[in-house]
Amino acid sequence: MKSPVPPTTVRDILVERLESLLAECDRVMDDAQFGQIFHDLDDFLLVAGKKFLQELYQEKLQERIQQAEQNAETKQCSDCKKKTEYLNTKAKTFISAHGAIRLKRQYRYCSCCDTNFFPVEAAFGLTTPHTTALTRLVSRCCGLWSYRLAAENLQELCGIYLSHTTVGNIAVNTAEKISDRLKDNADIRNTFQKATGEIEFYADGVFVHTRNDEGKAEYREFKIGALVKRECGAFALPSEWATRKLPDPTVVSAFASIVDKEEFQERCQKMRRTLGVGGVSSALGDGAKWIWNVSQVVFGKSDECLDIYHGAQHISDCGKVLFGESQASKDWFERMRLVLLSEGFPGMERELQLLGTLEEKQQATVDTLLEYLKNNAQRLNYAERLAMGRAIGSGLIEGACKNLIGKRLKQTGACWRVPRANRIAILCATLYSNQWKQAWKNTY
Repeated sequence: MKSPVPPTTVRDILVERLESLLAECDRVMDDAQFGQIFHDLDDFLLVAGKKFLQELYQEKLQERIQQAEQNAETKQCSDCKKKTEYLNTKAKTFISAHGAIRLKRQYRYCSCCDTNFFPVEAAFGLTTPHTTALTRLVSRCCGLWSYRLAAENLQELCGIYLSHTTVGNIAVNTAEKISDRLKDNADIRNTFQKATGEIEFYADGVFVHTRNDEGKAEYREFKIGALVKRECGAFALPSEWATRKLPDPTVVSAFASIVDKEEFQERCQKMRRTLGVGGVSSALGDGAKWIWNVSQVVFGKSDECLDIYHGAQHISDCGKVLFGESQASKDWFERMRLVLLSEGFPGMERELQLLGTLEEKQQATVDTLLEYLKNNAQRLNYAERLAMGRAIGSGLIEGACKNLIGKRLKQTGACWRVPRANRIAILCATLYSNQWKQAWKNTY
């Protein structure tokens, strides 16, 4: 059986379609109302222009496939190199960044190997139904939006029609590949090394709704770690802590995963090695012991700082027990927060002891606050850090809990299997750390 003769008029076909497109542009502009030519032509080309590029892509690729199928190499078996028999031509739909295209390929049979195959598939990269460019678009959308919203936005913005299930599967399957590309990535290391400022380490956790292997819903903690470089700001007094302008980070590298403390510690070690970091200048957290333990094991001794917002929240809670929901409670809180910022633990210990005799519940609350502050006494050097222009709050990691994980993985009704949640978190962390271009370098 003879193979079909490849078309020789692809250029003519495309020129004819381009002329038709240009004629339609003239028609749209002729029919436009006064003041609408600019807008109507834009709307028309948004759809028709994409369709033309889609047709161009399909026709040129089909032309090259048919040319290749005339070569002797494509008529040989890739394993035994014996000549194969042409069976028929089959069409298959592939999804690209320009939309769906349908390509015909020769189907051949090797009697020696007793194998049927499409010779051009490997050479043309047709072994996958999706192009790299499409995968990049889908993965980025899934790192920002739910599967369903990602599918809707791909349709609206790119004219790509995929089900939300397909969109999710593409993103999940791509996440591990992105993670592998970022391991020991020289560009990421160089970017971090060249950035200016002191190195800060942040860690925190946020709970996400998951479903275990038995199908039971439960909440699991995403542990988030971040290494940041930030230049010191200007000198500030304790009374100026809320109004001072702290410089933005010059570089951020973050990750998030549902893991235990030991695995999280190992992830921090890998991040440290990838970025070429020895120690850190500061470690900031909410007071959880596991954060300080990880920081000390991975980075050694550093200037640890209890997040001022968490410390202040404990003071506020104590004030409400002492004075109720009143103006006196607010005034006491404002004064105690300034004492904490100015004098740290010694000042707070003095002020709490001056409260005198209290009711049992009030005394228990004061004792709890005092114990909390005592456990973090060496991490309350706010006045010194403000004078040096350093951060005293873990707002960056709190923002990561909200923006890196919360917006994407804590949506209403969402319930995740842990492996899938961890993979989507890879996409979220890559975007949050501004490492997307490095993850896709040399792809297009």
